[in-house]
Amino acid sequence: MLWLMLLVVVPVGAIAYIFWAYQKKIAQKNAASNERFQQLFGADPRTSTTPAEASAVGITGGAVSASPLVPQDAAAYSSKERLLNPPETLLYYVLKAGLPDHEIFAHVNLAAVVEVPQTLRGYEREQQQRRLARYRVDFVVCDKNTNVVAVAEFEAADESAAFKTACLKMAGIRHIPVNPASIPKRDAVRLLIYGADSRRA
Repeated sequence: MLWLMLLVVVPVGAIAYIFWAYQKKIAQKNAASNERFQQLFGADPRTSTTPAEASAVGITGGAVSASPLVPQDAAAYSSKERLLNPPETLLYYVLKAGLPDHEIFAHVNLAAVVEVPQTLRGYEREQQQRRLARYRVDFVVCDKNTNVVAVAEFEAADESAAFKTACLKMAGIRHIPVNPASIPKRDAVRLLIYGADSRRA
């Protein structure tokens, strides 16, 4: 009779242990996943969305398709008084007036203007794209098809200016430095942007 009882109890105990171990492993996995999620998105552990909830609202691979996370200090944000400061505003209107058949875009990310060389692949390519994304240019002049014609920027003597100039030159894009104290007249803009090809532009 004892062997019959053991025959029943031992398998039940083994199943219970396996189930308990599985549940513990799942809990540890969820905790680690939640910690990684919090590190990636900078969420407060007390209010952050769990990985399962994130999946439900469409947060996958770092992209948010619904219910984006709200920064902890969201109440501290406020609207800027204006997008462009006075010198930038003046240059913008001069470019628009001098090139009415063109599109002018302000504060454009360098990565949107310059393409990373096709020879780069994988991690190296991603690193170069991230580096480009850290810089912005003041104004991008495009034709009506949004093809980039030139980049106009206020003069600056720093490392970022040298980097942007080099990238634009390698990409074959005209880089026009503008003195904020001597913004060109409307009639001189086309010649400034196109140079010797201004008559054909």
